[in-house]
Amino acid sequence: MCIKRSVCILALIGLCVSLSGIDFQGRRHFGLSGLLIFSGTSEGPVEIDGLSSGRIQPIIDMGLYGQMNIGRSLHFGLGFRVASIIVATMTWPTVYAELDLWRFSLNAQLGGGFYAGLAGFYPFFLVGDSVIPEVSLWFRFSHSRIGVGALSFLSVSSLNTEFFKEISAADPIKNHKVLLYLSYVWSIK
Repeated sequence: MCIKRSVCILALIGLCVSLSGIDFQGRRHFGLSGLLIFSGTSEGPVEIDGLSSGRIQPIIDMGLYGQMNIGRSLHFGLGFRVASIIVATMTWPTVYAELDLWRFSLNAQLGGGFYAGLAGFYPFFLVGDSVIPEVSLWFRFSHSRIGVGALSFLSVSSLNTEFFKEISAADPIKNHKVLLYLSYVWSIK
């Protein structure tokens, strides 16, 4: 009985010591992105909500996150992201992990499931099984950063054995839309 208590007390002390190295903070950003729509379909140009393949679309990007820092170079966050093309604005929840190496940051995000926004003056709310995976590489300045990234829209219900067979096939991006972007972001204090 005494050994069990000692093990529990040591585990609790270890947990407290490990949590003391974690720093929690808020993170906000505002940016401007040039979004290039690309698709690997063989049928020709693809349209994503009126945006044609091969066309660059300017996007205003904003984010509001709660961030957990582990040391100085590993960050995890949870929050909301907003994207706007002026006539339409959409927000969705997102989680991310970011690794800082010197002045570079590698960021991986997963968002979606719930979407809200405005199309013109009409509000909309969507709940669905679509997610937005994203990966990006950034060069950091003092309060801003410039980077490149790629994102896609995936349906969770399509993540079955047929989806994975398509990925392992000779044409891995057949009928999958990938959006590439170049972005400049300001951190708001």
